[in-house]
Amino acid sequence: MKINPSIFKTYDIRGKYPQDVNEQVFEAIGQAFFDLTGAQEVVVGSDNRASSEKLRKSIILALSNQGVKIIDIGFCTTPAFYWAVCYFNAQAGLMVTASHLEKDFNGLKPVKSGARVFTAKEMQDWKQIVLNPGKKAKPRIQAAKITKKDIRDKYTAELRKHISPGWKNFKIVMDGGNTAIGIYLPHIFKNTNLKTIPLFWELDSFFPNRGLNIKIAENRRALAEKVKEEKADLGFIWDGDADRLYILDSQGDAIEPSFVSAIIAKHLITQSNRKKIAVEVRTSKVVKEEVAKAGGEIIITKAWHTEIKTAMQKEPQAIFGSETSGHYIFKDFYCLDSGILAAIYFLNAVSAEDRDFKEILKDFKAKYFIIEETNFFLENKEKGERALKKVEEYYQGQNGNVFKIDGLSIDFKDWRFNLRQSKTEPVLRLNLEADSQELMLAKQAEIAFLIL
Repeated sequence: MKINPSIFKTYDIRGKYPQDVNEQVFEAIGQAFFDLTGAQEVVVGSDNRASSEKLRKSIILALSNQGVKIIDIGFCTTPAFYWAVCYFNAQAGLMVTASHLEKDFNGLKPVKSGARVFTAKEMQDWKQIVLNPGKKAKPRIQAAKITKKDIRDKYTAELRKHISPGWKNFKIVMDGGNTAIGIYLPHIFKNTNLKTIPLFWELDSFFPNRGLNIKIAENRRALAEKVKEEKADLGFIWDGDADRLYILDSQGDAIEPSFVSAIIAKHLITQSNRKKIAVEVRTSKVVKEEVAKAGGEIIITKAWHTEIKTAMQKEPQAIFGSETSGHYIFKDFYCLDSGILAAIYFLNAVSAEDRDFKEILKDFKAKYFIIEETNFFLENKEKGERALKKVEEYYQGQNGNVFKIDGLSIDFKDWRFNLRQSKTEPVLRLNLEADSQELMLAKQAEIAFLIL
């Protein structure tokens, strides 16, 4: 059996089903997982894609046949899976999901004890064992016990502990996208002051109503229309495995994730003795400024939620972290990202404010002008490196604060940007904000000209 090595990404496994990932591939991956970790008890869950149950059973069998005790939690969201690994004190976990990728993809998210993410090196080691099984293959032994667990009630109760009393009477449309989040949504927000309007809560393995990547505006269109039709205050939408959240305002427009982060961060700092917030390089300065007002400070990391989690685990003073694609990480929830918990803490925060949320958002929009992440597709990574160097040289001597945590970031008095290479393809990604709409557009065009 030939296995496509490109399915191994920096922090997870992803590929098309069945040509790249299938039952036979997952059997080999499961055997190699034991070789890599030596874990004796593993939690296994899956999203509700059409291929996920078959793949979950395949990897369970591969591990069980090597004597690994399995806790099979069935269909679930990725945050619920993370929580289960911690709750059962398991040595490791495997979640069958392709996250926000479309329904013809599938994959695996691996974690160690405490739901700690795998490092890039551990992923490469795993890859090498899979591609070269003769080097470390262990003999099979008698199959171990497989225990099925329904975690819905315990997980739901754990999430509800974070709901603050006195939520405002918001009317909210909640879009589940026919994904596994529909298992939990009917139980999370009941008996609160909210009026919730369900949209696509029924589980459907073919996701007929929208795509799973919530960053794409078209995939938010049905929610936006429903928000306006119902004259709702807000709309909530989660991605394919519910670890990301986007929030829509009463006009059906997506609220900038940095605005959401700023609101949650400021609230959490006021409620805690811990005063540090972890954000990645693309994050708007609104978070830094709002956190500073509340007496806190930020930690800046490379892009991606795994980097933020690692930084938070190392910093005792960290309370919260966020990533600009809609990941929100909570130190008091095993340092995990959870789309539902983000919704809960957002409602805690805006309900605690004296001012109406719409006024807060209006002030943010008048002060912070932020582009959507812009991708520049180049011929190869070498061309991308030359473009990065060209941009850096152009802005030298222009009184900008340069730092290179992840790609090139330069902060000026009235605007800032981050330009970074994709880890997996020859693409430069630009994030930029300014103090006015005109300056934002001018600087976006200026950098585009330098790159192209």
